[in-house]
Amino acid sequence: VHLTFLVDVSGSMTSEDKLGLAKRSLHLMVNNLGEEDSVAIATYAGSTEVILEPTSALNKDAIHDGIDRLSSGGGTHMDSGMKLAYDMAAKSYVPGAENRVIVLSDGDANIGRTGYDEILSTIAHHAEQGITMTTVGFGMGNYKDSMMEQLANKGDGNYFYIDTFEESKKVFGEDLSGNML
Repeated sequence: VHLTFLVDVSGSMTSEDKLGLAKRSLHLMVNNLGEEDSVAIATYAGSTEVILEPTSALNKDAIHDGIDRLSSGGGTHMDSGMKLAYDMAAKSYVPGAENRVIVLSDGDANIGRTGYDEILSTIAHHAEQGITMTTVGFGMGNYKDSMMEQLANKGDGNYFYIDTFEESKKVFGEDLSGNML
C-alpha cells in the first residue's frame, strides 16, 4: 500500500479526542505496515505543509518522527490540503498497488473553497486515475460527518469514525488492509 495521510491540524482539532487520538492511531498503523508499503504525510490548517515525503515503511522511525511533529492551530483550508495530498500521492503512484489518500479530520472547512460541491468536484477524477480516498473522522461536538462521508463516497473509499483508542485499534490495527483499504 502507498498511503498519503492528510491530517487536519486546524484549531478545531486541538483536543485529545481529535489530533491526539489521530496521532495515536497513526503510530499504531505504522507498526502494522509491511516492508513494501510507504507513507507520506501532509497537513492543512490556514496553510498546507508536507510533513513527510513518501517514505518506505522500512524507515518506521522517520514516519513516527513525522507523526510526533503534528501540532494544531489556525483555520481550516481543506481544499488546498486535498490538492497537496493528491499531488503527493500521484508522485508516489505505483500501478497495481493500493494508492490511497487518507484524510484525518473533524470535517470542518472554513477557508477557501468550503462548499461540499466545490471540494468534491476533483475527488472523483482522482479515483478514476487509481488514487482512492478513505476518510477517518475524529472528535465530538463540531464533527461534520456528512462532509467526511461524501469525501469517501466520491473518492471510492471507506469512511470511519473514531472516538476511542479501542475503535482506532479496529481500524488501524493488525487487519489494516481488511478494514481500511
